[in-house]
Formats: sequence, structure tokens, C-alpha cells
Amino acid sequence: MESAVVSSTEGVCGSSSASLVPSLPVLAEKYVLLSGVSLEIQELKDDLESMNACLREVTAVSDYHYSEQTKTWMKQVREVAYHAEDCIDTWHHNGQQHHDTNLIKGFLRKIIRPLKKLRAMHGLALEIRELKTRAMKVSERRVRYTIEAGASDRYAHPPPPPPPPPSPEYNDLDRHLPALNIDESRLVGLSEKTKEVMELLEDGNSDSLKVVSIVGFGGLGKTTLAVTVFKSPAVRRIQAQAFIAVSQNYDLRILLVSLLKQLLQVQRDRNSNREDIVVDPLRGIETWSIDQIITRCQNHLREKSVFPEDYEIKRGPLVRRWVAEGFINGRNGSSPEEVAERYLDEFVSRSMVTPTRIASTGIVRCCNVHDMMLEVILSRTIQENFISFAGGPQHSATGHDKIRRLSIRTDVNENDTAQEDPSINFSHCRSLSILGCSKKPSFTIFAQQKLLRVLDLEGCGWLKDEDLKEICKLYMLRYLCLRRTNISKLPKLIGRLKELVTLDVRETSIGVLPKAITGLQNLKHLLGGRYRYYTRMSRVKLFEPHMPALIIPQGMKNMKALQKIAHIDIASDTGALEDIGALYQVTKLCAICLEYEGDKWIPFATSLSKLHNSIRHLSIIHWYNGAMGLEIFLELESPPIFLENLYLWGMLSALPQWISSLNNLVDLSLRENFLGEELVSQLGNLQSLVSLKLYHESFVGTKLCFEQRQFPRLKQFIVDNAPKLDELRFEGGAPNLERLTLAFERTPKMGIFGIETKLPELKEVEFFGETIIHSLVEEVIAAANKHPNKPRVYTTVTVPYGLLVHLQMNTEKIMILIPQNITHLEDEHEDHHVAKEIK
Repeated sequence: MESAVVSSTEGVCGSSSASLVPSLPVLAEKYVLLSGVSLEIQELKDDLESMNACLREVTAVSDYHYSEQTKTWMKQVREVAYHAEDCIDTWHHNGQQHHDTNLIKGFLRKIIRPLKKLRAMHGLALEIRELKTRAMKVSERRVRYTIEAGASDRYAHPPPPPPPPPSPEYNDLDRHLPALNIDESRLVGLSEKTKEVMELLEDGNSDSLKVVSIVGFGGLGKTTLAVTVFKSPAVRRIQAQAFIAVSQNYDLRILLVSLLKQLLQVQRDRNSNREDIVVDPLRGIETWSIDQIITRCQNHLREKSVFPEDYEIKRGPLVRRWVAEGFINGRNGSSPEEVAERYLDEFVSRSMVTPTRIASTGIVRCCNVHDMMLEVILSRTIQENFISFAGGPQHSATGHDKIRRLSIRTDVNENDTAQEDPSINFSHCRSLSILGCSKKPSFTIFAQQKLLRVLDLEGCGWLKDEDLKEICKLYMLRYLCLRRTNISKLPKLIGRLKELVTLDVRETSIGVLPKAITGLQNLKHLLGGRYRYYTRMSRVKLFEPHMPALIIPQGMKNMKALQKIAHIDIASDTGALEDIGALYQVTKLCAICLEYEGDKWIPFATSLSKLHNSIRHLSIIHWYNGAMGLEIFLELESPPIFLENLYLWGMLSALPQWISSLNNLVDLSLRENFLGEELVSQLGNLQSLVSLKLYHESFVGTKLCFEQRQFPRLKQFIVDNAPKLDELRFEGGAPNLERLTLAFERTPKMGIFGIETKLPELKEVEFFGETIIHSLVEEVIAAANKHPNKPRVYTTVTVPYGLLVHLQMNTEKIMILIPQNITHLEDEHEDHHVAKEIK
């Protein structure tokens, strides 16, 4: 029996020993792998920096005339760089500490997490080893398959591009060449046809856009006639001209380069005899190809390809996306957001993007990319696997084994089916944009996209609260937009998104924020609430109180990175309102009170005084008409002296004295303050004020008079239903006023004076509201016709289904309907659709 037990024990020990001995080398190898991961990651970061620098140098030097071998090599290096970045991000995430408030769950996770982490780190170590091997093979392969001496350095000294091979587009162009060089004087009957085309071009207003089509069978002389008209003296008097022959199949790059060269040549010829030539910021651009223009802009311009054609790109979201993607870093004391805004302004100044709405302060709020430029950007970004597309007919996500950035453009039509390829790997996706989709794409499984940094779901009606549970597992997420979705509640799991920088929940039903949100210590932008806009260019805005503002929890003082908070409900916990005073980086702060009493403004005002050096944009709304809740702001301990934008809604016994000393104030909006005629004298000396908006019942006096030397920089002035106003007079004040926007419920007894003689910079006048006083409009039209600038006069009528816009310009009348669904826009941007149509 004992022998049996001993034998049994020996058998067990023997088998255990035998099984353990072979595994020791494996364990030792795993230990070496894991212990060296940190060093490997640092080396990987250095390699990634070198790879990116190499790609930038090749792209900048080569003028994009690559050999096929160089193109292949660049593609392989780029993919290795992408993979290296994935490994670095994964290492960073696995090194983070997660804390649990639940003791039992926390205890269990302390046991389980190290095991999971050990397994993940071992897999990462193996992945890094394979990646280094792959990188070496990419380099060796380039040398191995070099055909001629020096071919590997071809990109540094690129030869001139070879002549284009025979192809349909060049053959079609060659067909037009005889017509471009023929002597038109030898052609019979051409002069009569030329005269007829010229009469069509000159007919009507010479300042308006005009298109004349010449139609006929091939060989009839259409191109010859067009050339003859182009060479005529009448056309030559036009300041800028270009002639391009375009066939059904054409090379877009050649077309754009030709157009650019011709226009710049005309500009040089016109300036050749001038002594006051201004240095052109695009000097030398005629030697750039279109590829070079895009290359020099790098990733910032490529990010615009995320948005669909004709999509209105808003300044704020675009800048925040750039920063979240890591395209831009701070420099020389400027934040990444400030640097990004300068990039956008540079694109506008170089006409690479088209501004569609410019604020009265001169800031471009919205823009878009021209269709042809967008097409070029798309071709490049798809080729380099910068972005892929799904759900649209023009572009596909195929062609790359791993998707890095994905834009899903599913039509809102329920009968339209998205192009979905289940074989594509989306697990490496870093940016996902699904804009305005009515149904969820079947291949969108958030849990599988662990590397996502940017998730933009604006307008996705299919999004539900349950989807957020999966989204909250995306631990690397930096930008999350849930705007205009059906989300009503943020889960406690939101606290797991430790890297989150932007959380946009505007135009949702989200009100109460969970306590867990205070753990987001990298969050900079917390955006909620909704505005409704009126007028043709949406310059009049009204906060919608039935859309919930954000009720913040106590503990906000831990969120030290916060810069923008909009809009918070001061019904929040008093401690939470006091916490705001510890957020010394906040530059924008918007708050609303939906209660009659204003006691909750007291802790808010205390916090505001502590932020007097940082606040640049302040919005204070006390919704109940007639309540005196804002009296606390008459005497602030430390007023925000560096304010640039101020919005005050609520009754005041007087305008706060500290407003008159805001030397940096650019934009001031007042609503339901019930202030008297002393208002103009109090504000008239603000030297920086560019926009003044007197909304409903903000002014209850009978006379508004702008005297000499008042409002020296004012460009925009809005009066929205001042109930007792009898006279609006300009007597030399506001000499730079460009836009005057008015709404009246009754005809002012005395009228409006000074439009034709006292406002030399006036460009437009707009009347808006549910009712328009047409006799008053006619008086202003008469005054506008006497003005040297002939400013445009608009009337915008609010109707149940939108806005009805009438334009009176001299004797011309235009009527346009703006659908209601495009009047609900972002609080820092304005609509542009009508402006485009009118122009």
C-alpha cells in the first residue's frame, strides 16, 4: 500500500518535473520579452519619428514624380509607421491605472487585471519584434530590387516627368489643338458668329456671372469660335482670363495647373508697370503642382476630406478634430487650438478653402472646399491610406488591408443600401465619422475599434443610450461628438475615457452629468445646450430653454484641463458651482438659470471672480422675464477684465459699471435687460467693440442716437424689437458700420435717419420678424439708393416652415425660402446657404 502511494507520488512528481523542465526556457524567453518592452517602445518611438521625417523629406523634395519602386517603398514605410503608432498607443493604454469605487469589483479586478495585462504585454512584445523584422525587410527589399545604380536615391534628384503616354484624355485634347492655333481671319462667316456670342456676353449686368454655351456636332468649329471670342479686344479688357480645352476625359492636375498659371501670368502682366506692387503670398506657386500644394499643407487639409461634398465645415469642430488626431501641437506659448486656428486662417488667405460665413469680427466661422480641390485631395488621401470611405457610390474602403480613418456617407434615404465589405479590417481605425446617417451601418461595431481617437456621430438618429456602453470602452478616444442624436443620458462608464479632450452633447436630451465625468482630467471642451437662429445669416440667436443645460456634479475642480464649458444649469450642486473657480484655464463659460429666484448665481459669481484673468467668452442667461436675478453681477469682486465676448440675458437695474472698462470687448449681446437711454453713452467709448446686439426688450428707451466719436470700430448693429423706440439716428457715430439688422413691432414715430449720409461703410440692411413694416422698408430702400455703396436691403419673414427672404437691390427683387431645418445651428457659427444663392 505504502509502495503504491510512493509510486503514485513519484509518478506525479516525475510527470510534473518532466512537464516543468521544458517550459523553463519558454518562461525565461517571455520574461526577457516583457522586461525589455519599455526599451523596445522607446526605440519604436525613435523609429517612428525617423520614418515620418523620411516620408516628409521625400514628399517635399521629389515634386511627387516618383518611380514605381519609390511609391511602393513609401507605401510600405507608411504602413510600418502606422503599425508602430498602434503599438505605442497600446503600450500607453496598458500602462494606465484604473480605479474602481466598488470595493468588491475593485478587489476582483486587482486579481484579474494583472493577468490580462501580462497576456496583453506579452502579445505586444511579440508584435514589436515582428514589426522590427518587417521594417528591416522593407529596407532590405528596396535595396535588393534596385535596378540601376543610384535608383534608391531617385527621389532626392527627380528627373523631369516623362511625356504622357497615349491615352484617351490626351488624344481628346490633341483633337482640339488645330482649332487653338488656326488663323480665324481665313474662316468664312466667323465674324458674324463671334459678334453674336459677344452680344450674349455683354447683355445685361456686366458684374453678374454668365455662361454662354456653344453647341453643335463635332467638326463644326465650336472650339475655333470660342478661341476667337477669347482673343477679341472686348474679352481682353477683363482683368483675369484663362482658356482651357476640356474633353470628357481629362487630367485634373494638368487642368488646374494650366488655369493657375494663366491667371497668375495675367496678374504679373497687370502689375508689371506699377510701382506699388504688393508682395504676393503665393509667389512661386506657378511652379508648384497641385500635389505639392496639398503636400505642403500636410494632414490639416486632408482632414477636410472627411466631410462630404458641399458640407459646411465649422471652425470649432474642425480645430478640435485636428488637435484630437494629433496633427498639431502647441508652440511658442500657444495652445494647440490656437495654432490650429492660425493654420485654418492661412488656408483661407491662400484661397485653399472658401469661407462661407465670416463673423462681424472678421473670423471665418464656416468654410468648404471647392469640388475640384476636394477631388484632388480625395485621390491623394485614399492613395496614401490616410482615409477610406464607405456607404457612398464614388469611393470605396477597399484597396488597403487596414483602415486608418473611415468616413461613412450613407444616404439618409432608407431605401439606399451602404456599400459594406465584411472582409475589411476596421480594428486599426483611428477616426470614424458617420454624419447624419438614419440607420446604423452593420459593420460599425464600436467594441472592435479599440484604437479610435475621433468618433463623430453628429445627426445619427439611430444612436441609442445602449450604444454608449460600447463607446465607453474606447479608452483612447479623444473626441466624441453626440450632437443632434437621441442620446438622453451619459453612463457612469464615461469616466473610463481618460484621454477624452472634447465631449459634444449639444442638441441632445442629456441634462444631468454623472459623477464619473469628474475623472476626465484631460477634458478641455464640455459642450451642451442649443440655440435657435433667425435672420438670413443667422445673426440673431435665442437659447432654447426647453433643451436641457448641463447639471454638473461636485468634483469639477479636478478637471484642471477644462477650457470651454457650455451651457451649465446653475441648479447644479452649490459645491459644483464653487468648484468652477478652481479651473484656471477656462476661457469660455456659459450658464443659465431656469428658476425665478437667482440665489444660485451667488456661488457662480464667486467662481467667476476667481477666473477674472482667464475668461474670454461669458454667457449669463436668467430666463424668467422680470426676475432680478442678475443684480449680483453689478458688483463683482474681480470682474473678467479680458472679456472679448459677453452675452447678458435678464433684468438689470443698470448696466454693470465694469462693462464700460472692458477694453478688449469685441462682441456684446443684451436681451430683456430693460435698460434706458443711458445705454448708448455707457457703451459708446468701447474702443474694440465690433458687434452690438440689442435683443428683445434689452433697450426700453425712446431714442437711440449715435453721436460723433462713439463706437469707432462697430461693424454690426442689431435692434430686435425695442418696444418703445421712436427714433434711430446716426449722427457721425459708428463710422465703420457695415451691417444694420432691425426688427420692429410698430413703426417708429420719428423714423430712421442718417443711413445715406452718416454711414459711409454700410453694405446691407435687413429687416426680420414675423411681421414686416413695409412702409419703413421702402423708406430705407430709398435711402439706400442714394448711398454711394448702394447697400442691399433684405426682409426676412419668419414662417412656420422656415424663413422667407426678400432682397431689394436697386430695382431688382429676389425671393428665397430657407427651410426650417437649416436654422438650427451651432452656437458659435452661422448659416451661409442663402448668401451663396443670392450672390
